[in-house]
Amino acid sequence: MAKDMEIELKFPLRDVPAEVAFLNAQAKPQKQADRQKDTYYIPAHRNFLDYTYPYEWLRLRETTRGVQLTYKHFYPENTKQTDYCDEFQTSITDGEALKKILASLNFKEIIVVEKTRSTWEYKDVEIAIDEVAGLGPFIELEAMRHYDNPKDGRDYLYGILAEIKVKVGPEDLRGYPYLVLQNRQSQNH
Repeated sequence: MAKDMEIELKFPLRDVPAEVAFLNAQAKPQKQADRQKDTYYIPAHRNFLDYTYPYEWLRLRETTRGVQLTYKHFYPENTKQTDYCDEFQTSITDGEALKKILASLNFKEIIVVEKTRSTWEYKDVEIAIDEVAGLGPFIELEAMRHYDNPKDGRDYLYGILAEIKVKVGPEDLRGYPYLVLQNRQSQNH
């Protein structure tokens, strides 16, 4: 990720063993089987879910390596497909204390996404394979260098996707919290 800007693509992954074999042979391993628990919050004064296509997320990520608080703001706003997002994140030394602070400030927990993530580096791209609880396997490609024009970064990622010949489903344009919320709503109806 370039400083404060994230450009990424995400797809359901059809053939996990083949992709893992390719990445193990051709890419540099980063983190393997990292368990992540992502809790998403909304402030009482501004409901991020008031939009057809939510474009802001506040996430608390807990892993075996530590805890991070991340705010993401996607552009263009309230559209089905976005080009990039501002991403501001910081490490937290006490996740439980932060949860108490958020609750005291009237932030509401809206969804929890749990996954196991393995990552590799390939040609200035971080490639992650996620096994997401309730959703299945996904592959995510994230630009590791800065692009003045986010569309150039997305084009580069699509080129890498074609180069690695990965078998994927339709591109996920909304992200895991949105997909988990959709699943929850469809199960309640």
